[in-house]
Amino acid sequence: MLSAMNRRSGLACVLALLIVCGSLRAREIIDVSPAQVDAALKRGVQSCLKNLDRYKDNSGLGYTIICVMALLNAGVSADHPDVAAALERIFRDADAGLEAYEGSYRAGTVNVLLAMLKDPAHRRLAERMSTRLQHFQEKSGGWGDYSRTQFALLGLKSAQDMGVQIPADVFKRAKRYLEAGQCGDGSWGYTPGSGQGYGSMTAASISSLFIVNEQSYKETKVCGMVPNDERLKKAMKWLGEHFSVLQNPAGGGHHFYYLYALERIGVLTGQRYIGAHDWYREGAAYLVTTQRHDGGWNGDALATEFALLFLGKGRDPVVMQKLAIGTEWNPDPYDTKELVEQASKDLQIKMSTQVVDASVTLDALASAPILYIQGHGPFEFTKPLRDNVKAFIDNGGFLYASCCCGDKRFDRSFRAEMAAMFPDATFERLPSSHDVYKIKHTVTLQNAFMIEGLNTGCRTAVLYAPNDICCGWGGCKGCLDKLSVHASEAKNLGVNMICYALNFQKLKDKLDKSISAQKADSKGERNALVIGQLYHQGDWNPDPASIPNLAKTLKAQTEMRGDVGKRQVILGTDELGDYPMMYLTGHRNFQYLPTQIDALRAYLDKGGFLLADPCCGKMEFDAAFRRFCKQLYPDGELSAIPAKHPVMLEPYLIEAVQYKPAVKALFANVGNRPQLEGISAPDGRLQIMYSRFNLGCALQGHGCATCLGVDGPDAYKIAVNAVLYALSH
Repeated sequence: MLSAMNRRSGLACVLALLIVCGSLRAREIIDVSPAQVDAALKRGVQSCLKNLDRYKDNSGLGYTIICVMALLNAGVSADHPDVAAALERIFRDADAGLEAYEGSYRAGTVNVLLAMLKDPAHRRLAERMSTRLQHFQEKSGGWGDYSRTQFALLGLKSAQDMGVQIPADVFKRAKRYLEAGQCGDGSWGYTPGSGQGYGSMTAASISSLFIVNEQSYKETKVCGMVPNDERLKKAMKWLGEHFSVLQNPAGGGHHFYYLYALERIGVLTGQRYIGAHDWYREGAAYLVTTQRHDGGWNGDALATEFALLFLGKGRDPVVMQKLAIGTEWNPDPYDTKELVEQASKDLQIKMSTQVVDASVTLDALASAPILYIQGHGPFEFTKPLRDNVKAFIDNGGFLYASCCCGDKRFDRSFRAEMAAMFPDATFERLPSSHDVYKIKHTVTLQNAFMIEGLNTGCRTAVLYAPNDICCGWGGCKGCLDKLSVHASEAKNLGVNMICYALNFQKLKDKLDKSISAQKADSKGERNALVIGQLYHQGDWNPDPASIPNLAKTLKAQTEMRGDVGKRQVILGTDELGDYPMMYLTGHRNFQYLPTQIDALRAYLDKGGFLLADPCCGKMEFDAAFRRFCKQLYPDGELSAIPAKHPVMLEPYLIEAVQYKPAVKALFANVGNRPQLEGISAPDGRLQIMYSRFNLGCALQGHGCATCLGVDGPDAYKIAVNAVLYALSH
């Protein structure tokens, strides 16, 4: 298939002629954890390394290429002695004995492998393999069958990603070949005119059609003219209706190649679901439960290699989810794919993207740091979607949007939705000093993008390109003509936007169970602990989820029963006696009327407790809070809380804390000493507890590179101690 091996003996026939080894029994699909997949990959690598040793003696080069691809995808280094030796053999013999049948497989997979290695030195070899593939293309536009055609197109696309120029006509002719062979029900068989389609060839041809459509899209002169979308929809519908990970639907054989073809669809198209099926979770569960004790899998030739390719590549964590909203939500269907591929290269982080629809749950939104919207035309969120998106943002998520081709209808809809979610926030043009213009790449044409930001608390959580950025990511020639910047500059800015959201933190594993972030304004039930958060006009609620997140920790790490919530409290208006504790935070200067100060003093003198911190460690709030304390207690003074004070001792012993890098940079002498101050009543009871360095950002759960704050674990310990002290004193 991929080399000059005997056609009867192996990979040359794997996609068409392999016989199922044994019968498949239906298995119950169980859930699977990241740890189980990690263990399966480790065992699979050992089995695959043994195969690699066997392949060099008794098989052609094709087995070796697929085996090396599987090992690299499973995390084995290219410097591993066995892998390095295999690569040397591949580079040496790649050109040898190529002919149309097996040469299409070999040249295609060699290019896929070279793209994985990300070494510019291999471009010359990729060019030679691409020339061979063009030579092997038949007059029909295909490479003999839909199996070889898939690998040929994957190889050409990989070479193109490496900078190799491929004539547009190659993809146009392949497109005609794919369209001619699609069955009426949307499926594909092995060759044109097969009449009956089956799973592996349908999955392979979906990937092929996606590749050729991307080339057609980039040539179009009309924004949003996505070619043959209906053919893809019809094919995906067929695959969804016939979906199985237990066998190759309607085909009988080639089971593990079929699973590999499913993974190609998921990665290329960004689909989390095929039909109603979470393809990766179901496939991973199947493979984990069917793995042999020696780490391999029983089935087709190269079953172990295809299984590792599925498990390794398919689990790349999701960094950006694209929201399907409205009827024209996807005029640039390749924008996120192209951007995330670029970000993966630039940041050296494995990542992927996927599509979610308007029924997406809060759990599903929380599985990735970025929700992305683009499109033409008007749209409107349902109330459940609006609530979920707001909660996602309030709990640390980011929303990015691009008004494709500057469509005014989209612009009006997006601004209306943001106003409904955040009525007190307004969009502002990002200054040239904003991190998004410099965090990874230096973006020199800020004025061309005119990116607007919406601050929700202490961060710019919503970034909006009203004049388009998605066309620069997707690469549509007709759209690019309308942009005032080159596509590479648009991608550089996009990579910066991803960096800004990640803040260089680790992405969630694709199989992690998301825990729904609590709605920001949890009211609390009867008999619940309700913490009052003091309202003021200095940005009183910058971290809406900090108290709800603290509540989860209180219930999980202490024996506290019942619900814990928070409620906005307006001094001088609301009754304070029912609250065992108040919380005060913000960014900017704030002031209270004398009557409001009197109300809070009366509350504290009767046994109340106030916890306070400056959001992001802002000095403006710090100065305002110290003035406020002087107004509350003119004869009192904020002073360091002694190390032996009860609030420092239980349930956590707070002797030292870790600070965020910005604290260490600006306060060189801070060390790890707790910077906790307080004011006590005459009887010694602590009334006010103040952390000079922010706690709320860590409780909120978002990484803030410039925040002057306490690191997450220690911030939780301080806050838990404060709550339990307030309840017990």
